[in-house]
Amino acid sequence: MLKHTVYGFTFVAALALAGTASAQSLGIGAGTQGSQNYAVNAGFAQFLSNELGLDVRVQAYGGSGQSMPLIDAGRLDLQLVPSPDVAAAVRGEEPFEGRPLQNLRAVASLSSSAYGFMVRADSDHTKVSDVKGLTITYGYTAQPTLRDQVDGILAAGGLSIDDMSVDNVPSVPNGVDDFIAGNADVAFFALQGGKTREADASVGIRWLAVENTPEAEAAMQKFVPTSYVKVVPAGSAPGVKEDTPMMGYDYVLAVGAHVPDETVRQILELVHDNPDKVRGILKTFAEFSPDEMAPDLKGIMYHPAASAYFKEIVLTK
Repeated sequence: MLKHTVYGFTFVAALALAGTASAQSLGIGAGTQGSQNYAVNAGFAQFLSNELGLDVRVQAYGGSGQSMPLIDAGRLDLQLVPSPDVAAAVRGEEPFEGRPLQNLRAVASLSSSAYGFMVRADSDHTKVSDVKGLTITYGYTAQPTLRDQVDGILAAGGLSIDDMSVDNVPSVPNGVDDFIAGNADVAFFALQGGKTREADASVGIRWLAVENTPEAEAAMQKFVPTSYVKVVPAGSAPGVKEDTPMMGYDYVLAVGAHVPDETVRQILELVHDNPDKVRGILKTFAEFSPDEMAPDLKGIMYHPAASAYFKEIVLTK
């Protein structure tokens, strides 16, 4: 049984199933409240609790840069994390330069998510290349891996951060607050995040398009190797008025190497065999496909139990 003392704000996702004397306890990390990462991890924790009877405790942090080292050290067990964050951590790239997290393991990809730049709906800007010289949220001292994502989207639009005026903020939710307040013209965020809906309700938003070309994708991947151009259908989220190419990457379930094989397999079997329930956790997972659970994550090592399971069901060789 994996037991953890959880400090600060703790959301108890669920108690043990009725009649169970003692349930396995797991600690799951999450981003700040209001962020997409908090919502997906709280939803996934509830899913594991409801379906497997696990006692899953959600701990909110400023970003994965704070929570992933705790998973690596065995103080947390798992977290759904964007693939660029996991890749930076295991490769020892900024902000983990010189201190790679050697005990992080991938379990599965649960879905593809879109990320990009929002502007006010009444602006004339429709593409990333339109916003040269405007003020953009940046810095992200609590979420430093996100700087590369901003740089990648700018590169896909033929720009760099040097072409912009910078509004330094500690986190992406803070950046959306600044955007709503009028302190920034452009804000980076996840398409399905709670702050996205808040911004749309407050001031009205539009998402900026990147070019849907191999060249734009290659420019993006120089900063975020696990990213790709993802076309978001019109009407699928607030601020998407027409089909819009944006940055996409996978949401990866990452665990510590300490998590037992039987726990990993239990989670994988649940996810693989219940795709409709996974899609129902949150809109973020609406595109989940069991056949796409085991992508090549470009240097991110899978947990041994995950590798064995995927070979068994012939998702990998």
